[in-house]
Amino acid sequence: MQVWMRCVVVVVTSFIAGCATGHPPRAVYQDPSTVISIQSDTKAGQDHSHPSAVSPEAIRYVLDGMRVQSRSSFIPSIMTGGASYGMAFSKDEQAVLAPYLSQALAVARPDELVTFYRRVSTPAVGLAITSGGLFVHGQHLYIVLANSRTLPSEGMSQSIVSEIDPVDSPLLPISRRAFRAAFIPATSMVPEDERWGWSYIDPGRLVVIDLIQLGRDMRSLALSDAP
Repeated sequence: MQVWMRCVVVVVTSFIAGCATGHPPRAVYQDPSTVISIQSDTKAGQDHSHPSAVSPEAIRYVLDGMRVQSRSSFIPSIMTGGASYGMAFSKDEQAVLAPYLSQALAVARPDELVTFYRRVSTPAVGLAITSGGLFVHGQHLYIVLANSRTLPSEGMSQSIVSEIDPVDSPLLPISRRAFRAAFIPATSMVPEDERWGWSYIDPGRLVVIDLIQLGRDMRSLALSDAP
């Protein structure tokens, strides 16, 4: 990435995450395709409920419930009374990410959040990026899905003249036009008027989960799956 483009990414990410100041990110896990880190969130002050005990099973349930919907199909889906959602995380991604995200939340401080970055490459699509972050506030889990199998070149349609790989800036959306995020079952989601005032540059990619209701939904699912 060109030097000036890195500067743009740093400035935009500082605006998004509120992390222009604070200590450098701390890596929790890293391999050639995955990075889990903890970074400062100066927008939080000391308000995040960290360290927080959210089990790997609960995190996997959350990742399994995360959905994406193309913004280009959003209005037609409303008009037809239906919604076309895709899974944000594959089963393999859920298995890889959940334990490390749980571990990171357990050691994060009240002024920090956890970020994730996942790089995949397929013959049909090429290189694609899934990234974002999460934190706990009270009984609510906040999840930002900044990118979901997003091509590094997608931002070039928005006056950006170079591809972006947000490995150092997981909360940076490469493109703001591609999708919005949702969660299934909707019973676990927190209505916007009941959320703490943590803002993100694209509100359509911020999902807030009630962890207590999530536990109820997990138990209901387990009972329904029981023989």
